[in-house]
This record gives sequence, structure tokens and C-alpha cells, in this order.
Amino acid sequence: MIRLLWILPLVELLSGVGGPAYEHRTTNDPLSVHIAVVDPRVLAIEAGTARGLAIGRETVTAIAGREGAVLAVNGGFFRIGGTFDGDPAGILKIGDEWLSEPSLVRGALGWRERGREAVIGRVGMEWAVTVGGRRYDVDGVNRQRGAGELLLFTSVFGPTTLTSSGGSELVVDGSGRVVEIVTEGNAAIPPYGMVVSFGTNRRTDGHHDKLGSSVHVEYEFVIPESGGPSDADWRRMDFIVGGTPVIVRGGEPVRDFTPERVRADFVEGRHPRTAVGIRPDGKWVFVVADGRRPDFSIGMTLAELAELMLSLGCAEALNLDGGGSSTFYLYGRVMNLPSDLTGERPVSDAILVKQLE
Repeated sequence: MIRLLWILPLVELLSGVGGPAYEHRTTNDPLSVHIAVVDPRVLAIEAGTARGLAIGRETVTAIAGREGAVLAVNGGFFRIGGTFDGDPAGILKIGDEWLSEPSLVRGALGWRERGREAVIGRVGMEWAVTVGGRRYDVDGVNRQRGAGELLLFTSVFGPTTLTSSGGSELVVDGSGRVVEIVTEGNAAIPPYGMVVSFGTNRRTDGHHDKLGSSVHVEYEFVIPESGGPSDADWRRMDFIVGGTPVIVRGGEPVRDFTPERVRADFVEGRHPRTAVGIRPDGKWVFVVADGRRPDFSIGMTLAELAELMLSLGCAEALNLDGGGSSTFYLYGRVMNLPSDLTGERPVSDAILVKQLE
């Protein structure tokens, strides 16, 4: 394990009273780590996506610039390539919009009140939709539809569902009524409405799925263990960003990552890392460790990252997307050295820190 013998002092960057406290630490291993401490009583913490949609990618710099953030880091994991490039791989909620559901029970960060209330824990979700009195289990939200799946597409996904022909799609307006039934795929998604999309091999009851039918969506959070955030806690959150795994819980390092089904090489290998933590005093800690550059920074294991978050006072901490996605943006500048040879990698979403208006 790397001995964290840091050789650079804390540097305060102030943009008015209460600006983020920024620190760049290095070791002789070599290792380069960027750290920020944010007080949500004087700054606002939000989440943003590429072009404000559920799929697609932009750099953290582009998202932060458009949203007016003073500090930003990359968020959750996502799909790369194809029609659904930038599709978030885990849970993602921004305001009243659900952009993505978690495919597995994994770590997530939720917050409200500009970040003054925040939770970190393992969570999953189960969704259902009722159409004309008939209830169906939902397989996913705003992603590619499989032949045997039922998906929900909301207006934040884009103008159409991007589905292929076959199956059937119920176009639902803002009042919760079916206004169109599409069988050729790629249905238009109405503003403030959604599309209930049945895959080719997913059977429906046609007499329920008719024009004018009422549609109701419900969900519940899957809580795998006691002591963490509850269903009620997650429901209160204005923002939820997925990651994996939880690395600090209750002020102790997490040592068993098998519940989140992460690979051993992901846990034990040294990679560029991005993490977020919450301290008992309510302040947030953002960390980006550079890696995959042997002459500059070799990266961190998850155990080393947990040790660092604990040393920074975090009672809870979550690992976010890393590798070439790891980006630390501060006052208009990328402070770290992203590992992709092409430079800053476009990502699906970012956590943003803004000055209060």
C-alpha cells in the first residue's frame, strides 16, 4: 500500500467568502491527488448532464461552464459508443426528473437543500406502471430496450425513444393518458409526458392498452441492509448520483465489496479515481487521483482511496467513475491530468458546485 506522505500544503482558493478549499497533494511514489472541501451552507451543490439530457456525453468542462459551476468532478459510470452513447449505467435523478434506474444494488449519493442534507449508501430500485388498471413490472428507464423488456422513456431522454420496429409504444401526455399507440418504434416523447415501450417479446393486454387509458408509474427503493438510508430518505433527495462501491461507512473503511459485484482488479488495481465524501460537520470532500502515468502518478487502490477519505474526516464516502473519466475542474480550469491520451474524456454527468445566487 502507498504510504500517503503528502508534501504540498493546503492552498485556499477564495471566490468570495466560503469558496472551496483546494489542496494538491503529491508523493514520491509518484502520486498526484486533488482535493476540495465544500461547505453547502455557503455554496450550492447540484448535478448536471451532457446537454441536459439522459444520454450523450460532454466534458466536465463543458457541463460546468454551461451550468456556471466553480467546481466540478465527473459523476457516475456510463456506456461508451453506439446509439446510446453516454447512457448512465446506474441511478441518476436530477430535480423531479428520473434519468436512469440502477441495474444493480450499488452505491449512490443523494442530497437536497443544496447539499446540506446528504446520504450515501447501497440502493436499488423496482419500478412498475399501471395502464388502464393492468399493472406491469418495468425493466428500465431511458435506455436501450431489449426484445423482452418494458421500458419507460421520459422527455429528458430526447425527442424520440430510438427504439426499433416491433413491440408497441404507448405515448402518454402530461395528464397521464394514452394519446397514441405506435407499433413501428421510435415514438415521439411528448413534453412533460412519457412513452411506455413494450419490446417485441413482451406481451400486453390490448384491451387495457387503448387510447385514453390512464397511466400511473410507481417505484420503491431496494434497501439491502439496515443502518443505511431508508426508502423515505432516498425519496426526499433532489439529486441522486450512482457510483460503486461505497468505500467508507459510519466512519470505517469498507473492506468487503462483493455485495456491489465489483471485479477484483477494479478493487485492487491502481487506477485514476474520483470520490466524494461527507464529513460529520456536513461539509463535502471531493477527491480526484491521477493515474496510469508511471512518471507522474500511478493511481490508487480502493483501500488507499478509503484511507485518504477517512484521513480527510469523511464519515461516508463513495467511489465514482474513474479511469479516463476522472476530472477535477476548478474556476474554469482542469486541475488534474486526465489519463486518456486525447485529453479530457466526455462523460455523461457531473457533480457541480455553484456560488449562491
